[in-house]
Amino acid sequence: MTGSGRHALPPPAAATAASISRRGMASASAAGAGAGVSIDGDQNIVIKGSDADTATVVFMHGLGDTGHGWVDGVMVLSKYNPHVKFILPSADTQPVTLNFGAMMPSWYDIQGLDLKSNEKCQGIDSSMARIVAIIENELKSRPCSRIMLGGFSQGGAMSLYCGLKYPQPLAGLICMSGYLPKPDSVSGLQAKMKEIPIRLFHGEADEVVRYEFAEKTLGYLKEKGMKDVNLLAYRSLVHSASMEELKDVSDFIQEVLPDEKPKPKL
Repeated sequence: MTGSGRHALPPPAAATAASISRRGMASASAAGAGAGVSIDGDQNIVIKGSDADTATVVFMHGLGDTGHGWVDGVMVLSKYNPHVKFILPSADTQPVTLNFGAMMPSWYDIQGLDLKSNEKCQGIDSSMARIVAIIENELKSRPCSRIMLGGFSQGGAMSLYCGLKYPQPLAGLICMSGYLPKPDSVSGLQAKMKEIPIRLFHGEADEVVRYEFAEKTLGYLKEKGMKDVNLLAYRSLVHSASMEELKDVSDFIQEVLPDEKPKPKL
């Protein structure tokens, strides 16, 4: 990211999950071949590896993408977490200042690629309301302790913002190639919120959301008293996802949302 100039983001395709390396894409699809994909009444993509799901991950895409752009990547996560339901919403289309007012799916407006520009984020609270509605619907069948938020790039930013602003602690938060937007708005966290496990996953070669953003997010969260927050770095990874990273994300999901199926009696 730059400190002052205004630079348009790469074309949407460059910031989608797709960018799980092209070599890994075929294996990604094969790895998640057993997962079922459907669309719910709110037009969210739902991926389930089993009909007996006991946990939920709401995963948000990046700027210019839709939930469809993350189906392959999330199918990999589903393969290793068949007890988890993955819900992939898509952001509304709106003008993005950074991209010269171009209309594209966006969770909130982005004005620049510097830390100061992350203080406004117009539209983020209305997008959060949509995510909260998904959480509230999932609470009909499971507690907060069985619900996670996650996302890539702008979606990762949404994960942190929504998860820290929601009044009850969720099972965990996943932020891939993202950052904490409007940081001052999540200060003064209650003690129970400081227990939420948070993992930041970020490529050191990221040319869009610089690795520095992840480091600053980590430092800020620790300064605010978050007790279980870590940053996993990937040396040559640009603004995309890798199979190595997805395996680490999967491990984190397994850690905080273990399979609760009753064990057979001996």
